[in-house]
Amino acid sequence: MVVTTPDRAGESGAPTFRLAYVPGVTPGKWVRIWSERQPDIRLELVALEVADCAAAVAQGNVQMAITRLPDALRHGEAGPHHTIELYEETTVVVVPKDHVLTAGDELTLADLADEQFLWPLDEPVAGFFAAGRPGTAVEHRPETTGDAIELVATGIGVLLVPQSLARLHHRKDLVYRPVTDAPTGTVGLLWPAPTTELADEFIGIVRGRKATSSRGQSEPAPKRSAKEKAAAKRAAREAAGKVPGKSGRKKPGVRPKRR
Repeated sequence: MVVTTPDRAGESGAPTFRLAYVPGVTPGKWVRIWSERQPDIRLELVALEVADCAAAVAQGNVQMAITRLPDALRHGEAGPHHTIELYEETTVVVVPKDHVLTAGDELTLADLADEQFLWPLDEPVAGFFAAGRPGTAVEHRPETTGDAIELVATGIGVLLVPQSLARLHHRKDLVYRPVTDAPTGTVGLLWPAPTTELADEFIGIVRGRKATSSRGQSEPAPKRSAKEKAAAKRAAREAAGKVPGKSGRKKPGVRPKRR
């Protein structure tokens, strides 16, 4: 259901669509398309941590969030809401550049069984492991993933993160490897219910809906009868030259000349 309630206005009084995004997410392409289709409505990007997204949506501080699901909903109550999953993120392990694990291009959880793991308080992947976290946990828990990355560089332990966060916090003295059998996370949209027109517009952009399309306004084509289908099929074949028209038929009583 899409409702026509007004979206939040900016300081100038003009409509503004406030879109939250979390570290590692790159909404640039969608923002560019929005500016082309909605030049009179400013899209304001709001950088948030995953743990803050649900509350921001519930309180109306943002109209939508591109966040990690269902992680965002574990940290707060979003109120009546909708979600859409966009894509899966590969889980990787971050290790020092000279670590023995760098010998392989890909790893498994069994390869990491003897490692010391850092588990930051913002827990980008900790919730994935319902059956228990791999390896041995380092007693100290850093505040953020960025802090944990700094500790990996000192050799205290290794770190599991979504690949986008490994790229975001790239350092020359660290490398990462995909963990093929590790649980993966999901990046998706979170927004309040009911859905506003502007929220629906952004959903359409993310899903690749063309600017000329009009969701819900086009009626399905009526079903044709068997006679109408046969007539249409014959017309198409005649147009393609596969069925001769009347002009191609032989006249009665006229025999072709022999050569």
